[in-house]
Amino acid sequence: MKKRKKIVIIVSIGIILIGMVKLFTLNKHKDNGNIANMGLVTQSDKTVYYNKYEKGIFAYKNGKEQRLTDETAYAISVFEDQIYYITISDFSNVVIKRIDTNGENLKKIATIYTSLSKFFVRSEGIYYLANKGIARIDRNGEGETLVFEENIQDFQIVGDEIFYTNVFNQIGKVSISGENPYILNEEANAKKMQVVDNWIYYLDENENALFRFKPNGKDKELVSILVKNQTYNVCGNYVYYLDKENSTIARMKIGKSNQCDSIVTISVTNTKINIANDELYYLDKSKDESQTYQMYRIGLKGQETKSIEY
Repeated sequence: MKKRKKIVIIVSIGIILIGMVKLFTLNKHKDNGNIANMGLVTQSDKTVYYNKYEKGIFAYKNGKEQRLTDETAYAISVFEDQIYYITISDFSNVVIKRIDTNGENLKKIATIYTSLSKFFVRSEGIYYLANKGIARIDRNGEGETLVFEENIQDFQIVGDEIFYTNVFNQIGKVSISGENPYILNEEANAKKMQVVDNWIYYLDENENALFRFKPNGKDKELVSILVKNQTYNVCGNYVYYLDKENSTIARMKIGKSNQCDSIVTISVTNTKINIANDELYYLDKSKDESQTYQMYRIGLKGQETKSIEY
């Protein structure tokens, strides 16, 4: 009888651990939509970390915010109670930095030379786009290694795989170690992509519409003819996107490719869409004449939420 109880307990613990791993994986995948939108916002537990454009990184929880840095930050991500981000330093150099989630121990990790403002942090190191392909350094900025040599336009890391678009607008996949590369879709016509919830989303430049297929390259399908630019963010059952013709940020439910709801009207011709804690963060015209943009937030259905004070 005792042996049977032990087996039940072990099985229960295993189920809990698997659930935690799946939840962690799903959360990281959902953050890919933010990273594709310059990574201005991320969420860890119940705290949202966001770039109060251009006032620095702020931690936001329970309606209160705390300023952590005074730098304009991109590709913000949290790993083991530390915030990693990119900022532009003197001479337009791109610098990777990190700071503790309490605002202490700011550290410059490395200066990198890339046209793509994104990177991915893992236990073994930081992956980013270098001149010849995808490179990795350790989390202290040492030991640079070229993982995958290819003319890359965009990439994302999911689990132990790197998904990428090349200069031929094809979508491919390679292992995290740089082995076994192969093309998933030769005719994708895609410059960028988002890998979310076991789908690869991309804007087909020729069709001027949003498509998706599975990470094995199969089950390609049209998502929406309403999404006509790279400013979109896939989250849950919806695609949130910039509707330039109507000067709005709108959303469409996946599976309803011709139906949409307007969320908010904007005054600028371009923006970035980030999502955290059931709120949508976006850039719009600044009320301060000294800068072009500032950050705003609104509920995912367009409902009023606590405004960002500048």
